[in-house]
Amino acid sequence: MSRIACVLLLVLCSAPVRGSELPPGATVRLGDDRFRAGGGVSHLALAPDGKRYATAHTATPDRVAVTVWDADTGRRVHEHLVNAKLFKGLVWSARGAFAVAGRAEPGTDGQPGAEVPDDFCVWDITDPNGAPPLVDLPQVAECGPGAPARAAYTDFRFSADGTRLAARWVSADEKHAVRVFDLKPVGTAAKLARVANIDLGAEGADGFGFSADGETLITVRKLNDPERGAREAVVTAWPVGGGKPKRPVRVPDGPRLMFAPDARSLAVFIADAREWGFDVVPIAAPDTSPPRARQRFRWPLPHPEAEARDGGGFAFFPSGDRLAVATARGTLVLDTLRGKELARLEGHADTCGAVAVSVDGTRIATADGFGLVRLWDAKTFRSLHEAPGHRAPVTHTELSPDGKRLLTWAEDETVRFWDLATGQELRAFVGAPGLGGTRSRGSRPTFAPDGTAILFSTKDRLVGRDLQTGLEIPLPGDLANSKPRNVVFAPDGKSVLTWADADPSVAVYDWPGGKKRFDFSPDGPVRPAHFSPDGAAVFADVRRDRRWDARTGKELAPTRPDGRSDASYPLVALRPNPLWLVQNLRDETPCVVASGTHTPVPHIRLGRARGDTPTFAESRVAVSPTGTLLAVESDGPARAVLLEAATQTVRRELRGHRGAVRILGFTPDGAKLLTAGGDHTVLVWDVRLQSVPLPDVVKRETNAAKLWEVLATGSAGEAYLAMSRLSREPDAAVRMARLRLKPAVTNRTESEASRIADVRGIELLAALGTSPARELLEELAGGGAAAFRTQEARRALERNTR
Repeated sequence: MSRIACVLLLVLCSAPVRGSELPPGATVRLGDDRFRAGGGVSHLALAPDGKRYATAHTATPDRVAVTVWDADTGRRVHEHLVNAKLFKGLVWSARGAFAVAGRAEPGTDGQPGAEVPDDFCVWDITDPNGAPPLVDLPQVAECGPGAPARAAYTDFRFSADGTRLAARWVSADEKHAVRVFDLKPVGTAAKLARVANIDLGAEGADGFGFSADGETLITVRKLNDPERGAREAVVTAWPVGGGKPKRPVRVPDGPRLMFAPDARSLAVFIADAREWGFDVVPIAAPDTSPPRARQRFRWPLPHPEAEARDGGGFAFFPSGDRLAVATARGTLVLDTLRGKELARLEGHADTCGAVAVSVDGTRIATADGFGLVRLWDAKTFRSLHEAPGHRAPVTHTELSPDGKRLLTWAEDETVRFWDLATGQELRAFVGAPGLGGTRSRGSRPTFAPDGTAILFSTKDRLVGRDLQTGLEIPLPGDLANSKPRNVVFAPDGKSVLTWADADPSVAVYDWPGGKKRFDFSPDGPVRPAHFSPDGAAVFADVRRDRRWDARTGKELAPTRPDGRSDASYPLVALRPNPLWLVQNLRDETPCVVASGTHTPVPHIRLGRARGDTPTFAESRVAVSPTGTLLAVESDGPARAVLLEAATQTVRRELRGHRGAVRILGFTPDGAKLLTAGGDHTVLVWDVRLQSVPLPDVVKRETNAAKLWEVLATGSAGEAYLAMSRLSREPDAAVRMARLRLKPAVTNRTESEASRIADVRGIELLAALGTSPARELLEELAGGGAAAFRTQEARRALERNTR
């Protein structure tokens, strides 16, 4: 048993999968995870030769992933995880690829580690072993408002050529300076060569930056005049090598400023009620040449708030006469000498928050809030690669009636249609923004009952699409002119209801005739409307028991069993019906119930949560149709977990996505689990006992008695491996079960441990599916009616006949 326990730790802590390789236990991936970081990219840098690039994105609430990628294949080369409070930025140039992180001292005696505010370290991000030591704690303590004042580094900037680093310094008596260092990998700032200390006094600066060669530092101090309503800034250029600073220049203030590589001009983002754009302002022209004129770039502002907020990032070309500007869903390339727009780089599904240009000026890289990175030829402005599949995280899925196909909807406003066995994309439909905006999770495209078409909402109406031809098909009867609505079909497929978040009403129609039966407007929000499991009633909120007759629209008496709290949480499923909820009994034991009727689902029994298991209110949770597994999204790095339903403790971790994992649900036969992640793909996992990946030491174990002992007494993870090993030898497993499981008698003493052993043994017999295994289950079901073992065997037989 100890060997199995040790191996289990290795299985659970295995490294993340690289590129598009399938992780152990997954059978197919739907979509492409290349060029997808797994979350919104905050920092982006291209290698000088354009063959690799680096990104930084939030991997978990307390970790930043710094990743190096192959620019041709879009596959991950390696990755560093850094505490989010410590990460300061990265740069990639001819001198090397470097990242900066604050330094922290590990905590002691259970206390969190503490950031060292007056120190930092630099490491080479191309070195797989070069990352700084990770403070292995969920948070890093900072000096709070009540702590004594300490000297600290607060902001960091790199020169574009990667040779120098500028760090804002604030002394204990609140005097400001910018310290400039020659950049190289070091474990502490004291080992860097400091080449300049630019004293800014008590006034300080609101921003600062470098020229491309690191020879000039530019500081910005904002000057707001409330009486005139003017917003200006004073810009000063400081020679790093010494000497007097250039004469300060006043420029218009804006939310974003970026300095040209030669430090002679800057670009200012401008937005008002009618237009938005950029002013390119000269700030330090040579004395021998006439000053350059200010260049103005302006565009109409159809959505003032969105454009003003999402102005995007900037990147000058090395020549200094071109500027790449990341905007709402594309990137503008501007000629700053002629005041001309050269190109618009489009192909993202979300605001571009980062843009980079390679040192040789041949490639442009852009990244958006969904983590998609795209590379472009800087001369032709053509994309160097395509991004097949979704360009945003998948937020809704549904399995076809025949169980062979899957539809997915993502925040890129597309509905895609997949072959579940091969992962091949069969159809894609654009123009499905969802209800309430691009980021709405209320959009629910759905299959028609016969599986030949799907229904979804565009911006202005409800539409149907034939899956064979891809053509739009007319909706029948009163549905023909429907506004954008969510659609739910009754379990028997003979009626359909529609609802929308913005319109607190529910309408019910005949199907396929489309004749409207009735509509009603309940008090309170509709979230979401649904049918009862038998299709006889509809309700406006799956968590409440207020119901209406599905044929007449007459309100019915509410149904709520005694002993359950008002708190209930929908479980995630691949099909809209039946819809199950989880409620807590008064003894805090969770119970799975049918929505609307709130009657318990008899073949599913959940145990009480133990330890740090996420609650149903905190996570998206799916229950397997057999009732033996819970699939839960995890707050860990790109993983989901399988829990043993009887104990709600971890059996197995599923690692294969990049970015946050969304649990989508089990297939109706319980054999497969589908998960969707921040890499915009769906993974199909085989979760049958016979398919669990086994370490070699468990594969080699042939002693059935030892395996059964682990099954009965081990942790959930250890028992799961033992059960899987036994399932590979069905005859031996049944013989062992006959020795350990006898029909229960009424006076049998039961403990929590014996019940868990019964649950696991009966689950194994049900998973075997052989005639001898079923015969034993029937014998166990004939034991004392009040015994737990008897009831569990009856539940297993009921599950197998569904």
